[in-house]
Amino acid sequence: MLKFILLHGANPDARALTLIGELGQVASAAGFELHATAQLSRQGEADGLIVLLASDQQAALAAQLKAAEALYRNTAVTLVRLADSQGREPAAEAINQQLSQAAACFVYPYGLTQLDKPQSSEALKTWLAGYAKFTAAVKMWRALEGVSIDAAALARQQPQLNHINILARDLEVSQAFYRNIFGARYCYNLGPRKVVMELNGFDFFIEQSAEFSYPPGYHIGIRALPEDVKRIAERVTANGSIKLVKGNGPAPGYHHGPDNVRSAVYFEDPDGLVVEVYSAEIEMIETNRRLLLDQL
Repeated sequence: MLKFILLHGANPDARALTLIGELGQVASAAGFELHATAQLSRQGEADGLIVLLASDQQAALAAQLKAAEALYRNTAVTLVRLADSQGREPAAEAINQQLSQAAACFVYPYGLTQLDKPQSSEALKTWLAGYAKFTAAVKMWRALEGVSIDAAALARQQPQLNHINILARDLEVSQAFYRNIFGARYCYNLGPRKVVMELNGFDFFIEQSAEFSYPPGYHIGIRALPEDVKRIAERVTANGSIKLVKGNGPAPGYHHGPDNVRSAVYFEDPDGLVVEVYSAEIEMIETNRRLLLDQL
């Protein structure tokens, strides 16, 4: 679970208090901790900082950030700027420079600006999801600090899952399904009743069998980028003959998780095997070292 600290001025006005409450509700619904405070040094470590910046509080907030530099070094941070009654936004250059240079923080470039009209709950949810992904990536980077390129290369040589074997009543029908929905590629035959397919470097075998059934809860998972999850869900829905199932979602069909980061869709292949197509959730981004090691 990600922990955020929201730093605000000593006497937040009604507009600031409303925004703090709304961000707290959105964070709680997404499964994150969010602690609002006017005393940064008392909060201990956090995965990410959210600095609520008003024009008349810049100097005081800068002083607090200066005092807590060591505590929040190399931490994700973002600014939420509160415009005044004339719609003027507080300048952020000085604090951004302080955070990126003195504290060596990772400043999320897509800060939030609150004008006279409040942000909708959906807008706050989308913004926090983006910042949460950024924070989770920074958290994992901190965990990998000191890992050399050679160590990353060695990690890639460790044993890894190589293939799965799925069953099908008709090899041609099953091959066509995985080719048309996912772009899987036929590799070769292993005898007359089994073929080897490949999807983005992962082999899977399709074996012909006359009688079989999969137990409840049994499924395979295919991780994809969020836009690809949606694209595949649209392709499956447009097909009309593929059965959508609920899986871990609220109902059959494409859906987002509580963190508004993970998206998923569940459906059955021609022989009743449940296939889950999903994008990485926050917990995976912040804990799965392989997601970053593969990029080194």
